[in-house]
Amino acid sequence: MKRMKTTFTMIFAALLSIAAVKAQSIQDGINHLYSDRDRKAKEVFDKLISQNPNNLDAIYWLGQTYIEMQNISAARDLYSKALQTNGNAPLILVGMGHVELLEGKKDDARQRFETAITLSTGKKGLDASVLNAIGRANIDAKEGDVAYAIAKLKLAAERDPKNPDILINLGDAYRKAHEGGLAVQTYEKATTAGIPTAAARAFYRTAKLYETQKNWEVYESFLKKAVEADAKFAPAYYEFYYYNLGKLNFTGAQDYAAKYIANADDDPQNDYLRIQTLWAEKKYDEAIAGAKNLIATAGAQTKPRTYRLLAYSYVEKGDTASAKQYIDEFFAKAKEDELNINDILLKGQVYGAVSGNNRIVLESYLQAATMDSVYETKMKTLNEAMDFFKKKNDKCMQGELSLVLYKTRNTTFHTDLFNSGYAFYQCGNYPKADSVFKVYINAYPDSIYGYYWSGLTNLALDTTYSKEPYVSNIVYGFKNTLEKAVSDKEKNKSQAVRASQFLAAIFNNVKKDKDSAIYFIDKGLEFDPDNAALNGLKQQLQKVQKPSTKPTGNNNKPTGATKEKPSATKPTATKKPTAKSRAK
Repeated sequence: MKRMKTTFTMIFAALLSIAAVKAQSIQDGINHLYSDRDRKAKEVFDKLISQNPNNLDAIYWLGQTYIEMQNISAARDLYSKALQTNGNAPLILVGMGHVELLEGKKDDARQRFETAITLSTGKKGLDASVLNAIGRANIDAKEGDVAYAIAKLKLAAERDPKNPDILINLGDAYRKAHEGGLAVQTYEKATTAGIPTAAARAFYRTAKLYETQKNWEVYESFLKKAVEADAKFAPAYYEFYYYNLGKLNFTGAQDYAAKYIANADDDPQNDYLRIQTLWAEKKYDEAIAGAKNLIATAGAQTKPRTYRLLAYSYVEKGDTASAKQYIDEFFAKAKEDELNINDILLKGQVYGAVSGNNRIVLESYLQAATMDSVYETKMKTLNEAMDFFKKKNDKCMQGELSLVLYKTRNTTFHTDLFNSGYAFYQCGNYPKADSVFKVYINAYPDSIYGYYWSGLTNLALDTTYSKEPYVSNIVYGFKNTLEKAVSDKEKNKSQAVRASQFLAAIFNNVKKDKDSAIYFIDKGLEFDPDNAALNGLKQQLQKVQKPSTKPTGNNNKPTGATKEKPSATKPTATKKPTAKSRAK
């Protein structure tokens, strides 16, 4: 009897040992997955499945590994095959729902999740692991519902309050919902579970949260805690690498790159960090050689970022033709969510330089600004674009940008609108200038400048003073200039005198109305009584003319009444329109 009891005890102990090994094996795979060792995680889960093809936990986590490796189709195939024989397996249903969320099938995913909850709810209530998986899916996927994730993860935490994976996922959900305080509190709870990788992951997540606040001292302290908790936690070293690279501490960056490579998967593409440091050090030839060697080694598996680095390197060397080859490769291989604003700008500058077409550059700046949802950085991008085209002295592009700035600002600046019209005038795009000045007149009807420059623009569109609607537009613009100028005769003297000259020329030469011509000269003399040109013109018109004598443009058109150069009529004392004086 005693021997039978001993035998039973040994068998029970062995069973417990086997269960522990199995549980630890799953945890080993999870630890690898969270530590940037996706290949090792896959090896663990593959081995477990080969030992037991019906190991649903291993199947679920293998699918999660495929998702982490961005192989969504492999995850879908894995879960689909498992569901053929285990159609009511809750965890596999959640895995498939995760895939469907990533594919944008929100309704299908939600149905999978709800079905999994129903199937997994037993006499003891809800299944924490299923709720945790649902929360994880909704946090990971762009189409996920963060409120739904938080609700399910709270329930999971109630069922299993010491499970660090649940707590970290809940912290991630709070962070995604912009509840930073709750995220930090939840991450802190996860650090006490006694699992080194979980603690490291929680500290790492906390560091990333403080990174968004640019609280670098706290950010760095939590990264240090992460590697103290688990010296093999590769993501912390990766983060330290970029932190030091940003500080231009190239030696420190290379040290952390080496630590990351030592603790991550054995992957030739990890050499990218070393190559990137060479680029940051402006060792472009070495960076190019390293990147090309990486491509030769990794082949089709080369990540898009390597092609991006090559494009940047060639741009820095002034070789935009070579840069174009690699920026094309980058955009062909990169997914939409891998593109950032600087990539769009880089492509625009490369294509603009190769083609000599500044409009391509402009469109890249506008696309980048459209992508940016943060007002401050959006405006920074547009102002950088303006600086670029000022250096190029491309007035037409400046006109386009000024118009975009006018429409984009939270508070409109009338100078943006005026500068747009004036830039179009300077580059000879008179129809566009005319349309902008009409908008300016409607928006600021009490300002002299819209009327005055509308008149000048229509003069440029019809230098013969004979075509409609230009003649009527000229008369309208300059008549209103004279009316608005009386508000400050000294400040507006230049515009008023010129307007009177043009009106006198039109009424005398085109409309054959000498009395009106003299009337407008008198209006100009109200601003500058001693103006020699106006007085001389008035005397000329007042002479008794022979019946056969016809007024001609040359004899009667005031000096400078042909298409006016901007420097002769800009509304400031220096005769150069500025943001303050052109359109106050």
